[in-house]
Amino acid sequence: MLKNDKNSTLRVKRCGIEKKGCTFANQNASGKYMMKYEIYCDESCWEALYDKTSHSYAAIGGIWIPAEKRKGIKTFISELKAKYGLYGEMKWNHICPKSVDMYREMVNMFFDDEQMRFRAICIKAAEVNHERFNAGNGELGFYKFYFQLIHHWMIMGNSYHVFVDYKTNGYQHRVRELGTILNNTSTAELTQIQALPSEESVLIQMADVLTGAVASAFNVPRLGSVSKQSVRDLIEKRLGHGIMGTPVGESKFNVFNINLRKDW
Repeated sequence: MLKNDKNSTLRVKRCGIEKKGCTFANQNASGKYMMKYEIYCDESCWEALYDKTSHSYAAIGGIWIPAEKRKGIKTFISELKAKYGLYGEMKWNHICPKSVDMYREMVNMFFDDEQMRFRAICIKAAEVNHERFNAGNGELGFYKFYFQLIHHWMIMGNSYHVFVDYKTNGYQHRVRELGTILNNTSTAELTQIQALPSEESVLIQMADVLTGAVASAFNVPRLGSVSKQSVRDLIEKRLGHGIMGTPVGESKFNVFNINLRKDW
């Protein structure tokens, strides 16, 4: 259960990804050099965690990148938007005939870059039981699933900055608690966890697009317009198979279809 641990301290740096002044540790406690990663997360069809009639599945997804790649990715996305004359926020629900080619280029960029990775957790709404496992608190359950998404891809000796989509109606203390639990249960170092409005981060927007594609594939009938299907089809072509649950060791596009009757 997510709860505060008074004996632990969440190491949080009070700075945004767009600002200067974020310094990163070069070494861990043993003196070995660590890799520095950033994780950008968003969710799709999350209403299903509270209203089982809204969707069959909810999905939470995140993009993992080496920290030094952030600037280059932002530049690529800015140039891509300029190429198509589209300057608004990228979202799965914004894909339309006018913008579909831009989103397809973004998908190809992701698959062409060997250092970018994506992971999603898919939750079957019918199996969610907040009363039994979350003291009736759906928000608590929501961040438990976030923990399952992130924890298993935090590698010993590395450091991580985690950015989640800011929710105006959410319990912000849950983000801090999530960070505390991640630190307490991982051999990696969490140096920051922060909720950001998605319009401020193109990487959270990219996570929205990929997570939206996963959620649309899991929900039956498959959700989305012809334009969205074109983007989803490209993802499946690059994968070489349909969007589905993957083996644990899949490291490029990992989908964890959690079985709450077994895994929870």
